[in-house]
Amino acid sequence: MRKSKTTKRRTAAQYKNLKCQNSDLETSKYVKFAPLDGPCTEVVNVPDEVTRVLCYRCTSRSASGK
Repeated sequence: MRKSKTTKRRTAAQYKNLKCQNSDLETSKYVKFAPLDGPCTEVVNVPDEVTRVLCYRCTSRSASGK
């Protein structure tokens, strides 16, 4: 019989909310994937060790090449 793996799960206190990198167009590396009508307004819930994030909308724009 196979032994189950013990996984470390994060608690809610180990997450934080970050704005998408494209919320500040002057410092973003991915400006060409920002919304056409202005800065991105998405907020993403990420683990504490993450410092910058690109939201799913900007990521899908980069994948589609639009």
